Amino acid sequence: MTPEENNQKQEGSQELPSDFDFESYQKQVIAGLMQGKPLTGDGGLLKPIIARFVQGALDAELSDHLSEQRSMGESNRRNGKMSKKIRTESGDIPIQYSRDRNGSFEPVTVKKGQRQLGLGFDNQILELYAMSNSIADIRLHLERMYGTQMSEGRISAVINSTWADVKAWHERPLEGLYVVLFIDAVHLDVRRDHGVHKVALYVVYGITPQGQREVVALYPGQGAESASEWARCLEDLKNRGLKDVLILCSDGLTGLKPVLQEAYPQAKIQRCIVHKIRNCFKLIDNKDSKKVLGQLRDVYMAVNEPAARLALEDLSTYWKGKYDVIVRMWEKDWNELMGCMDLGPTLRKITYTNNAIENLNREIRRVTKTKGAWVSDRALLIQLYLSLQRSKKSWHKKVHNWASVRRELIDKFGERFSNYING
Repeated sequence: MTPEENNQKQEGSQELPSDFDFESYQKQVIAGLMQGKPLTGDGGLLKPIIARFVQGALDAELSDHLSEQRSMGESNRRNGKMSKKIRTESGDIPIQYSRDRNGSFEPVTVKKGQRQLGLGFDNQILELYAMSNSIADIRLHLERMYGTQMSEGRISAVINSTWADVKAWHERPLEGLYVVLFIDAVHLDVRRDHGVHKVALYVVYGITPQGQREVVALYPGQGAESASEWARCLEDLKNRGLKDVLILCSDGLTGLKPVLQEAYPQAKIQRCIVHKIRNCFKLIDNKDSKKVLGQLRDVYMAVNEPAARLALEDLSTYWKGKYDVIVRMWEKDWNELMGCMDLGPTLRKITYTNNAIENLNREIRRVTKTKGAWVSDRALLIQLYLSLQRSKKSWHKKVHNWASVRRELIDKFGERFSNYING
């Protein structure tokens, strides 16, 4: 056999070296398992064979590369051996691999300069983190379940590697129109300026022209919730392509209404009735609560605004002198509380409460309550993105009976809505 034929035979081979005694190794693994030894982890039973597999994969990659270059008429061949250690879930493992004379070979199995080999634990790390496990808990779980001794730094690196995806989502272009936009804030602890501060997380949740519910945006604020911070958030939504909103649902934050009107002057503004009911409930005697809450329900469930006004007058007359403060609370915000009273029953039910965003906020609180203070906005956004992606089925739903709502929207808003319908 000529030297050239020998080289071609080596380059076409994808088999592992023949001097490895698989039968003997198999017996050792079986015996080790019967003694309770782990398969993976530093000192695990699979460690001796990992290098063989990695070297075999690199050899196969190089053979394919050289074969492709020959087919293109380029001259290239193997040019000696290199060695390095790679970190795996079974500890550091030395490998030897061939290089090519031209230096054009770019391996995939273990890239140039790469010192770490992933063996499938990355997805498990992200899943555990999305479930609100701490980094220490994840390390302990992997060690107990798989015998894998992984440093907290390695786990942090896997989690932080998702930042590109999180950033792309955070800056993605938005729909030109949202039928309904719910806005609210959740307060969390974040480390800033060498201390822990209570910071508002501005949450924006919407319904698209196709009837799809989605998390539109999450913005870590600078401090407590404020109208000026909401102005900044709304400006970013506009910069990302959101031109119009049909219905804006919010709580009664001081100074928020003018900010909403300036950002989206055509939008109907609906005050969250659930928030108003909660504030009223604090002022009602226990023995009266069932009666008063029933009368308030008659107000916000009335067929139209005049009927709602009559229901409020009935409540005022019935409790005259006792619950006048509740009547005044409703009268002060009457226009916003009645913002969507002229809509059909299905659309009204969607908009007169902030239940949708309250459910989302509940999920946010669930995944953050055990974490203490966040070290940065970036860490907070990574956690929320991973957790919300994991629970996507619970909030990324299409509105029930959307065809009926769609007909009403076309009738009520005309081209403001129909121009954004696909197809």
